Amino acid sequence: MKNCLHRDIKRFITAIALFIPFYVSTQNLESSYFFKSITTEQGLSNNVVFDIHQDKDGYIWIATNNGLNKYDGYAMTIYFHTSKDSTSISSNVIRSIVEDEQGQLWFGTKNGLNRFNEKTQSFEKPTYLKGASIANWEVMSMHLDRSGHIWMNASNHIVVFDPKTSEANIVYTSKNMLGLTLANQIIWASDDKGNIFSYDIKSKVLTKREEAFNHSAVHYGDQSKSLWVPYNFEADSDSHGLKYLPQLPNHINPKYLLEIDTQKSWIGTNNGLFEYDSDKKSLSKIYLGNSTLINQIRSLYKDNAGGIWVGTLGGVFHYDPYRKVFKHHDVVEELDDIIMGLHADKDGIYANALGKGLYFRPNDMREFKEIILPKAFPQQGLFIWDMETVSESSFPLWMATNNGLLCLDPKTSVYKKVLIPLTENDEEVSFTLLDTDMPFLWVASHRGIHKVDKKQGELLASFPLDVEIKYPGIQKIIALDGSIFIATESQGLFRFDISSQGISKLYLKGNTQEFVSPIWDLYVSENMLWIGTNDGLYKLDIKDMFIEPVIEDNQVVFSITEDTSGTFWLGSDKGIKSYDPDNEKTKYYTTIDGLKNAEFNRKSVIKDASNNIWLGGAKGITTFNPELIKKDNPNRPYVHITDLRIATSDSTFSIPDFNGDITLPWQHNTIELDYVGLNYTNPPQNSYRYIMEGRDPNWVTANKPNTARYVKLPVGNYTFKVNAANSDGIWNTEGDFLEITIRPPYWRTKTAYLLYILSFLGLVWLFKRLKTYRKRISQVEQEKAVIAKKVEQEFILLNNKTKVYLKDLKYIKAAGNYLEFYTLDKTLIDRNKLKLLEAQLPPNFIRTHRSYIVNKNYIISANSASVFIKPDVETPLSRSFKGSLK
Repeated sequence: MKNCLHRDIKRFITAIALFIPFYVSTQNLESSYFFKSITTEQGLSNNVVFDIHQDKDGYIWIATNNGLNKYDGYAMTIYFHTSKDSTSISSNVIRSIVEDEQGQLWFGTKNGLNRFNEKTQSFEKPTYLKGASIANWEVMSMHLDRSGHIWMNASNHIVVFDPKTSEANIVYTSKNMLGLTLANQIIWASDDKGNIFSYDIKSKVLTKREEAFNHSAVHYGDQSKSLWVPYNFEADSDSHGLKYLPQLPNHINPKYLLEIDTQKSWIGTNNGLFEYDSDKKSLSKIYLGNSTLINQIRSLYKDNAGGIWVGTLGGVFHYDPYRKVFKHHDVVEELDDIIMGLHADKDGIYANALGKGLYFRPNDMREFKEIILPKAFPQQGLFIWDMETVSESSFPLWMATNNGLLCLDPKTSVYKKVLIPLTENDEEVSFTLLDTDMPFLWVASHRGIHKVDKKQGELLASFPLDVEIKYPGIQKIIALDGSIFIATESQGLFRFDISSQGISKLYLKGNTQEFVSPIWDLYVSENMLWIGTNDGLYKLDIKDMFIEPVIEDNQVVFSITEDTSGTFWLGSDKGIKSYDPDNEKTKYYTTIDGLKNAEFNRKSVIKDASNNIWLGGAKGITTFNPELIKKDNPNRPYVHITDLRIATSDSTFSIPDFNGDITLPWQHNTIELDYVGLNYTNPPQNSYRYIMEGRDPNWVTANKPNTARYVKLPVGNYTFKVNAANSDGIWNTEGDFLEITIRPPYWRTKTAYLLYILSFLGLVWLFKRLKTYRKRISQVEQEKAVIAKKVEQEFILLNNKTKVYLKDLKYIKAAGNYLEFYTLDKTLIDRNKLKLLEAQLPPNFIRTHRSYIVNKNYIISANSASVFIKPDVETPLSRSFKGSLK
C-alpha cells in the first residue's frame, strides 16, 4: 500500500472498480437482531451518543452531547462539567474516547482533551502541552497507534499526542474534515470535498488525493486488518489490503463501519444500520426502530464479550449474541390477550384470543389478522381450546370449543357443527382433538371420546367413559402403542385400549396410590409419555406402565413440547422452564429474563417451520429459538468492590482510595461494601456470593449487586471476598477481595500492653518492697521495744544469782566457759556464754572483740588495735568489730 501512496493520482485506473460489489436491494432483506435500548429512561445523561468504549476493568463508557456516562449494566455514573470545579471534565459535549497503554482513559471534548484520574475520580486537562496548542480545541475522534501515541482530529487538524510527555504536533490541517482512521500505521482522513489524506507514521510522508470520492469516510477493519474504501474508489492495479464498501440504497453515505468477523460488517449511516456480508456480497437492513433519531448512527463498538453497541441520536442499542431473546406478540393490538389455543399449519399460525375471537398470521406476515366468523356461528361466549387442520375436509379448520366440535372454512366463513351424542352426565364442551393417519379424527367431550370421519365430518363411534371415570373433565388425549391415553382434570391418567375398548387406571411407580393430580398436557417422545400436571412434570414408560416424577417443584405444567435436540420446553404458571433428559438439568425463565408473560396457558404451544417455539400466555404470545436460549454465555463477569463506606452514629462516608488492603481505626468498625459483576448479557440474572473471612462462617449468596454490611467488627484482620456468575451460572474464577484490618484503640496496642505488664510488674515489685518495708518497720518497732525494755533494766542476774548493776559494769571478758564481769569496784565470775549474754544487754554495750563486750560509757579512746577504758584498762579491738565503735 505504501508504494501506491506515492504514485500520481492520474495513474489510477478503474480496473479494480469492475470487481466492486453491486448494490443489493434491501427492501425485502432484513437481519433479525434483538437490541436492548439504553436511553435517558434508563439513566443515560443524554440520548445523543458520540462514542462508546469498554475500559480494562470492564466498564462501558458512553460519550454524549450532555455528560459522560460510566455504565455497569445496572446503573449510570454520570460526570458533568462544573465551572466551579477545576477537576471536572472540561465540557459536557464528549466526542471521543481512547485508552492508552497504561490503561488511562482520555476523553476528547468540545473544549480540549481530558485524562481521567481513576484514583481521585476526577479529570485532568493537559494544559502544559509541548508543541501544538490544542488545549481548547474540539477533539472529534481519536486512535492509539503501536507506539502509544494518540492521533486525533482536533478542530480540523490531524494531531499526534504523546501521553507520556504531553507533546502534541500538528501533522496536517484541512477544513471540514469528515473522519480519521488508523490502518496499518497509516493515518487516513477525508473531507467533505472528496479529498483523501494519508500519512505514513514511519516515513512521515503525507499524500493527498484530490476528489478521490465524495462525502464518505474511510474505515479500518480490525478483523481483516484492511482499509475499507467507497465502492467507487479508484486504486492502482497492484494495490492490496483494500476492501470495498457496498453501494447503499438511495446513495446513502456510510459513516461508520465495524467488522463483526472476517465475513460480516455493520455499516452505520444517517439513514439506518446495515449488515454487509463480504463473502456473499449481500446487504441487509438491521432494524433498530422507526424513529428518525434512532436511525442516525454516530458510533459502533464491539466489547470484549462480543457484544455490539450502537450509538445513535436516540440513545444506545446493545446487541449481545448470548442474550436470551424472548419475543412478544400481541394478537389483538394494544390489548393484553389471553391466548388459550394455538395451532400451526403450512400456511401460518392460528391463535384464539380468549373471548376476543380467532386470529391468523400467515407465514409471510408479522401481524395477526382476525378471522371474521359467520354470523350464524355461535360467537356468544365462544372459547376455542384446541384446533387441527384437516385437509381432507371441506371445512379444514376443526375446533374443540365450549360448544362442541366446530368445523370452519376460514376462506368462505362456512362452518359445520358435528353433533356428538351426549350421555346423561356428559357436556358438549370439548377441550382436545387428536389427529391420526387414518381417515378419522378423535374428539373428546367432557366424559367421552369419539371417532369422527375427516372427509364428511360425520360421527363414526362414541365411547362414553362416565361409568369408568367419574367426573373426568377430559383435557388431553394422545395415541401411543395401540392405546389412547386420557388426561383428566380431576381423576388422573387413564389408558384406553383401542382394540379391546377397555380402560384402565395408571398409578405411580412403586406405589398403589392413585395418581389424581390435574393433568393439562400429554406429549409423546419415542416410547415415553410426558405428563404436565399441577405438581410438575411426570413421565410414563410404555414398558412398565407406571408414572414417575421428573420435576417436582410445585409449578403447574400447562404445556409441553420438544426441540430438535431433545430438550423439553414447558409452559408453566411461573414462566418457562427447560428440561434436558440427558443430564436431568432444569432451567427456569421468568419476567426477569425478558418474558412479558409470567403465566402460560394450556393448549397453547406450537413449533413453527423454523423450529421456533410459540407459547400462549396471559399477555399474548411468547416466541423464541430454543437453540439460542440454550446457548450458554462463556464470558465471566468482571468483579469489582466498588465502594467502602464507614457508618458512624451520625454519618456515613466513603473511603476514596482503597486497593487490596485498608486499615481502619477501632471506632470505624461498622462498614458497608458495594460490589458489582460486569456482564452485559442479562445483568439482572447475575448471581453473587461474598464472605468476610474471620467473621462469616460460610459464603453469603445474593441475586443482585448490593451492599454487604458488617456492624462493629471486632479488632483483628479480615479478608472480604466477593464473586459473581453470569446469567448462565458461569463464575469468575478469581473475584475481588479486600484485606481489612481493624486497628485497636491505643489502650489495646502492643505498646499499651507492654506498659500494662511493666506497670503490673512495678506494682508487684512495689508491693513486695512495701511488704518488706512494713516487715522491717515491724521488726524495728519490736527491736525498739526490746531495746527500750533493756534500757529500763538496772541490772542483770547471773546464773549464780548475783546481781550486776549495769551502770557500774565497765566490760565483760570471756574466759573459756566462764565470763569475767569488771565493775567499778570488783570483778565477778559466772559460768555463761558471751553470745547469750549479749542479747540481754542494752545498746550501750558493744562487742569489740570475740572475747570482750565494752560499756561505751567507760571508753576513753581507741586505736586500730585497742580500746582504752578508764581509768587505765586496755582491751583488744578486733578488725571485724571496729564498726561497732561508730
